[in-house]
Amino acid sequence: MADQAVQVAFDPTGKTFNQRLDACLSDAAKKYSITIRKDTGRTAEWQQKLHIAHMFLYNKYATTTPANTEPGKRTIEWSHLSDPKTLWNTVNFTEILRTKTGAAPGKVGNAWAKGSEPDRAKTEARAAQLLQSEGIGNNGQAMVSSGLKPCGEPCSCGAGRSKHLDGLAADLNSNDLTQLETKLKQAKAGTVDDYLKKFGLHRPLLNHPSSPEKWHVEALP
Repeated sequence: MADQAVQVAFDPTGKTFNQRLDACLSDAAKKYSITIRKDTGRTAEWQQKLHIAHMFLYNKYATTTPANTEPGKRTIEWSHLSDPKTLWNTVNFTEILRTKTGAAPGKVGNAWAKGSEPDRAKTEARAAQLLQSEGIGNNGQAMVSSGLKPCGEPCSCGAGRSKHLDGLAADLNSNDLTQLETKLKQAKAGTVDDYLKKFGLHRPLLNHPSSPEKWHVEALP
């Protein structure tokens, strides 16, 4: 009867992603006393900055590569990333590049100021720190979509603009989802995915081969 009540109370047909998600989170709070938190406040600049960091360090995308690729790898080429003539789109190079002292590099015209050249090891450390401090999953290695459409320099890959920015996806708190899973088992009410499906939602990246994401939620087609 409880499942039927949910279906009668909310029919996902014709509803937007946010309407579906709001109904799901509201039901979880009322029925299972769980407040499932979701990410908020993303901007194109924030998204693109972390996308560049991801594509420079990891690139977990199966078929997408940067326009300038590191030889023998699938990541952004260091010589392109550190080229003072590369014109960065939306994100300032000072957000990611670092010198040997750990400072942001400086320019004189189209060249690096003397003693202010980017250092690869320090830049790699900066990119990793950014991804982890901003809460990117899988210890900072989960995929991060572009903030632009199309993606711009210094990456310019074929990855699409993040669905989060267009209100078509959300990341839910992993610990809260684990609590929900426990409550569902106790109530013999199926899995988290069964529960999401009642609201027209699913987790398309749950079994991704290189970057599985149990927190990423979208609307079912």
